[in-house]
Amino acid sequence: MRGGLGGVICLIGSAAALSPLSLPPRLLVPASAAPSSHAVCLGAGFGKELRRAFCAPTQVSRSKGPGAPGAHIVQSSKAVGDDGQERQDADAALKRGLDREFVGISLPAFVQFAAEPLASLVDTMYLGRLGATALGAAGVAISAQYSVSKLYNDPLLRTSISLVAAGTGKAQASGLSDSDRKEELSQAVTSALLLATLIGIVQASVYTLACGPIIQTMGVSTASEMYAPAVSYLTIKALGTPAATMWLVVNGIFRGLGDTTTPLKWALVFTGLNALLVPFFIFNLGMGCSGAAAGTSLAQYIALAPLLVKLNRTVGIRRDLSGLRKSLEAYVTSGAFMLVRTFGKILTYTVCAREAALLGTVSAAAYNVVFQLGTATTQICESFAVAAQSLLARELQSADGRRKRVAMRHIVKRAVLAGGVASALLSTATWWKQGQVLAGLTSDASVLGAAAAIMPIVLLTQVSKGLAYPMFST
Repeated sequence: MRGGLGGVICLIGSAAALSPLSLPPRLLVPASAAPSSHAVCLGAGFGKELRRAFCAPTQVSRSKGPGAPGAHIVQSSKAVGDDGQERQDADAALKRGLDREFVGISLPAFVQFAAEPLASLVDTMYLGRLGATALGAAGVAISAQYSVSKLYNDPLLRTSISLVAAGTGKAQASGLSDSDRKEELSQAVTSALLLATLIGIVQASVYTLACGPIIQTMGVSTASEMYAPAVSYLTIKALGTPAATMWLVVNGIFRGLGDTTTPLKWALVFTGLNALLVPFFIFNLGMGCSGAAAGTSLAQYIALAPLLVKLNRTVGIRRDLSGLRKSLEAYVTSGAFMLVRTFGKILTYTVCAREAALLGTVSAAAYNVVFQLGTATTQICESFAVAAQSLLARELQSADGRRKRVAMRHIVKRAVLAGGVASALLSTATWWKQGQVLAGLTSDASVLGAAAAIMPIVLLTQVSKGLAYPMFST
């Protein structure tokens, strides 16, 4: 009874971590109506440019003649005559263009983010056939790897998208030639790949050399029936860490370039290969729990190779590493801010996974099922964050202040609306079919019961997470 109830409480904690309530507040306070030369905008976490975009300045005009009613505020953006109409037409044209780009970037990314989580769900589905022990052990190992990998990979991914997109926008605004533009992008891309390689190797070394202690830190003792399969899974998974890190960064670079079609194509290849290789390694080769890690890692290496070839043809990966210091410093500086935010999020996931493991096999297995399902349900909302981040980073380079304000306001509104609607629809659909969905991931009655008990709260928080993703991109 303690394990089941404790597992539910632990899963509630994990679900709450997915809510924006656990994130730094990003609130906009409307400008005061009091006479002032500038509107007042307060918001923790928003940059100066975003505050300018959402808080247009106002001008104060006072009538001095007889019977004057006093001061009245005249909005500086008010259309006046033909010039005002021209500005309105230009704004409308800009918004239509941004909408087309937003759809062009987010739609392929939406499909990709819908396909990639299927790889994890395939692993969970086949591991569920092995029983609660294998499912719980894999869940502990996945959480351990996720905690370390996400801590470093997420800042690198976000920074890659922003810096590449910003480089593209800067090149367009400054009128650089195609050759100069390609050289600038090549430096940024090569720096990102170099960092991804180093981080991937470091992570693989840590997982390989300290696999046992890491699993014990997650609350699984050497006497536990989950210990051996968890260590086996994490050891094999470590071999695929460099590919996983490089995969994220290369995807981020393409998204920064505004190309989400190329990553989509190879993500579908990866998902298909994973669906074939995982059951082959688990059942045909008799590798059990570690077979899921082997199949996923091999599929990712195979799909990564052609993606790197395409990237080299697009921007050119530099063989000469000299002159990359400036780009590397930009990545490290920008990534440091993301590192702090990511640490808070990952700490919550790690604590919840550890507590679930301490409660026993059933709770750990149920945690794995709900975590994978919840992530898959709303991760695809990140497609809107990707589109928003790419367009915002590019538009920030514009020398036209008015265009910058109009564009940024429109992009954020579109992203938040799309993320909220998509996450609500996905969560509703999952709730409607939750019985069939859970039964497809595990056949253990105890695990099914524990997972079903927490599903309503998990899905409710996914709606909030769909709103949080686009806000993170700003």
